[in-house]
Amino acid sequence: MGKKLKKGKEGPVKEYSSRTKALKKLQVNLKDFRRLCILKGIYPREPPQKLRKQHKTYYHNKDIAFLKNESILDTFRQRQAHLKKIRKALTRGDKLKAGRLRRNQPKDKLDHLVKERYPTFIDALNDLDDPLCLISLFASFPTHKELHIPNTLIRSCQKMINQFLLYLAANNCLRKVFLSIKGIYYQAVVQGATITWIMPYPIQASLPLDVDYKIMMTFLEFYQVLMKFVNFKLLGQEIEITDLSEEVKKLKSIQQNNQMEIDEAFKEDPTIQQMDQQQQEIKKYSELFKGLTFFLYPEVPKASLEFVILSFGGEVMWENDNKNSQLIDPKITHVITERQIQKNKKREYIQPQWVYDSINQLKLLSVADYAPESTLPPHLSPFEQLNLEEVQSESEEEDGQQKEHKPYQNNKKQKEKQAKQQEKETKKLAETMLSRKNKRLYDMIKRKEDEEKQKKNKLQEKKKMIQGKQQ
Repeated sequence: MGKKLKKGKEGPVKEYSSRTKALKKLQVNLKDFRRLCILKGIYPREPPQKLRKQHKTYYHNKDIAFLKNESILDTFRQRQAHLKKIRKALTRGDKLKAGRLRRNQPKDKLDHLVKERYPTFIDALNDLDDPLCLISLFASFPTHKELHIPNTLIRSCQKMINQFLLYLAANNCLRKVFLSIKGIYYQAVVQGATITWIMPYPIQASLPLDVDYKIMMTFLEFYQVLMKFVNFKLLGQEIEITDLSEEVKKLKSIQQNNQMEIDEAFKEDPTIQQMDQQQQEIKKYSELFKGLTFFLYPEVPKASLEFVILSFGGEVMWENDNKNSQLIDPKITHVITERQIQKNKKREYIQPQWVYDSINQLKLLSVADYAPESTLPPHLSPFEQLNLEEVQSESEEEDGQQKEHKPYQNNKKQKEKQAKQQEKETKKLAETMLSRKNKRLYDMIKRKEDEEKQKKNKLQEKKKMIQGKQQ
């Protein structure tokens, strides 16, 4: 008779440990453990079937061993000792000492984590979607004392976003733009890496109190360090942006001066041919609005339009800007406004959607469809592959029907499609709102339904085979 194995000592169960055990191993509280996991990029794992019944969060033992040797743990312990000193000073009534200790608290250094998580620069660019979304969100926040969101944090986020947008505009990296209810979606290609992110509209945001901002702030702390590295690598220096158009011109002039002329002997090299092809592709985007100057009225989104127009080779002007430009300027070719104004025959008057639609289709669209105070054509998402010609033909047919004054007909097919889409959206929302336990049950039910469907299909196929043989 061999030795009896104890429960949980061997097998796949031994590879996992619960959160309480992880806290004991690392000798930290729950708050510091969550912070450490976010900074290191470690998340809970799906345990085997035996452990699922206990309804606990589990981590891989390798991940916890990886966290044990982290230098940030020392700063956490130093901070706890520092807090004890502050408490002692307050109990003694020495407020000066307590204030001095608060100012000199030990801070986390996250530079080594960026190098650890992103060994190459392309890895950092590929994972830049979430950092840009969160930093742009905090850049639109108002200051809040209760939620510990200071003005310095908001300004630093704004500075990082502006520096990144400056590089995109100067190098013509922007590819797609989409205006949605949530915000403005952008897609850019930076050194071969496609980056998609969302920026909120410039409206004062009201902060809901049911959101855990502490967890968001820990993510933001790491993302800020990452963005600083990325901006410095792209720009090569810190630039304080007062006027985006002037800074874009400066960067472009520096790039033109630093361009190297290639000798004819090396032009047949495949790497240099690839470089030439990339430059030709970038020329398409840089010459879309070349020679056009846009005047922006105050009701249109200035920041978004300025960034978008500059990145596609155009020029932007508005009243009371740094150049003291006015509507009388003869350079102006297009006026972007949403209301009717006195028109000049030499200029085109359009709504902001014309700029975004022409960017997505990579051609200058007809101005007649985008006149101020007119019904605009549908603003389609460039991220979904749709046949624009079919949509345009459908819209033209509808316009023709309206002109001919045909009798009213209920489009049942369209209504059915809309109803099905609404049902799908409601189902998706309901799935996201489910708890972890209910989601498992829902997945089990779905699996059984799929198995039953497969069995029915197999039986029907067999039935058809037998009938075919009998005939």
